[in-house]
Amino acid sequence: MGGEGHRRDSRGGGGLNMPASPGDLGGERGGPGARRWGLALGLLAFVFLLAWPGLGLDATQRAVAATTALTGILWITVALPIGATSLLPAVLFPLLGVLPAREVAPVYMRDLVMLFIGAFIIALGLERWGVHRRVALWIISRVGDSRRSLVLGFMAAAAFLSLWINNTATTLLMLPIAMAVLGRIEGENKGSSPFGLCLLLGVAYSASVGGMGTPVGTAPNQEFLGQFEMRFPDGPKISFGQWFLGWGPLVVIFVPCAWWILTRHVFPISGGDSGAGEVIASERAAQGPMTRPQWLMSGAFVCTAVLWVTRADIHLGAVEMRGWSRLFLGPEASDPDWYAQHKNDISDATVASLMALMCFVIPVGGGKFLMNWRTAVKLPWEVLLLLGGGFCLAKGFQVSGLDELLGAGLVPLMQDRSSWMIVPCVALFMSLLTEVTSNTATTAVLLPVIASAGVGAGLDPLLVMVPATLAASAAFMMPVATPPNAVVFSSRCVPISAMVKAGIWINLLAVGLITLVFQYWVRPLWGIGGP
Repeated sequence: MGGEGHRRDSRGGGGLNMPASPGDLGGERGGPGARRWGLALGLLAFVFLLAWPGLGLDATQRAVAATTALTGILWITVALPIGATSLLPAVLFPLLGVLPAREVAPVYMRDLVMLFIGAFIIALGLERWGVHRRVALWIISRVGDSRRSLVLGFMAAAAFLSLWINNTATTLLMLPIAMAVLGRIEGENKGSSPFGLCLLLGVAYSASVGGMGTPVGTAPNQEFLGQFEMRFPDGPKISFGQWFLGWGPLVVIFVPCAWWILTRHVFPISGGDSGAGEVIASERAAQGPMTRPQWLMSGAFVCTAVLWVTRADIHLGAVEMRGWSRLFLGPEASDPDWYAQHKNDISDATVASLMALMCFVIPVGGGKFLMNWRTAVKLPWEVLLLLGGGFCLAKGFQVSGLDELLGAGLVPLMQDRSSWMIVPCVALFMSLLTEVTSNTATTAVLLPVIASAGVGAGLDPLLVMVPATLAASAAFMMPVATPPNAVVFSSRCVPISAMVKAGIWINLLAVGLITLVFQYWVRPLWGIGGP
């Protein structure tokens, strides 16, 4: 599942631990110098935008622009903890007359935030009982013992786990296993080994991309869904199943393509036996047989995934699979128009909340249950506040008309352009921008503008919002770009030069795949119009 350290939502392994970096979400703040400069720059921008009348903005628009600038600068510099910074719109919007408090507060607890809470609790349950580690080792053990096969196995395991648990937790789980394998194969030379670079970078990149495959996979996905629903309440409702069917193939295609680029082109490695099978076998043997809690937690996870995928109707060309939620919506659900308006009355958040609750009541023996409150309080509250802050800023853009004003400036760049030009350009811009900025914060600030520009150019807003959202998670060149990058960089086996060398190719791959999957698969599946 995607994380947002300096950049992604974080649930570190076994307790939501983040890598020790200045960008830790809710973890360490920037150094004293960064805090001072961040606060000074943020306050200066806030006062300038709020007080300067020559910008062509009315008072409400200036207030939204000033609040956004202050919040964004503090997010980027981590001058304050990101969760605390995320509360600024809740304070400033009522004080500056943008929105009353009674309208601001509910934005921080939308049903999409409840979906994240439920999904996090289930993921914490998987981590509590070690199910995620067992799954990872099982996948790795099935790919063979050659060096190239091991890299592919680690990448596949990281991508699969990151669909459901956060990408930081996934990388923290995979790193010690990878280091043990490296120590066995390379000995003291693991720091300069092409195999080591492929293995560690492959884990980081796959963990980041895995989060793109589900709505709960990474925070930008949730930010987009919340903003789209808020801005276009009559627009199509994108369910978990629709998202998974649409973007799951991207993950499946990305892993082997990135594996080929890393192992054959960027850091070529031989295909001979690695001798690491003993390490994996000993790790699996140490786990012993599946325990009762692990079986029950696995069952709860599978039930959650199935309920998510089958909740709403799924359309696959001429084939339609009706969702189980119709059973609870009453006889009116047989009316297609009524169902289209009410199918999210029972949402994916309902499923997540139900299954999270079930984890507290399913006994595992000895007076224990699948989940306890001591584990549940490790929820990454900073991520939830970050989502709420992003939703609040987006609402401010909408009610003030600032999104339309800024979007109008981008209309000439999109008007009368082919989608084959618009989609890759938007994706490449977001991918490069989020190499140095928070992807969730960037998504929160830019999506309203991008959506307005698309509408102003006569485009379906999904045509620009969806590629921008996915590309925000495609940053692979810098250690600060994502927590997975930071985690593998902290191993001291991956120099920055190697990460940049590989990341350039993987960035281009991700942008290309996002464009192709979106154009040839997601657009027909979701019915997205446009040139």
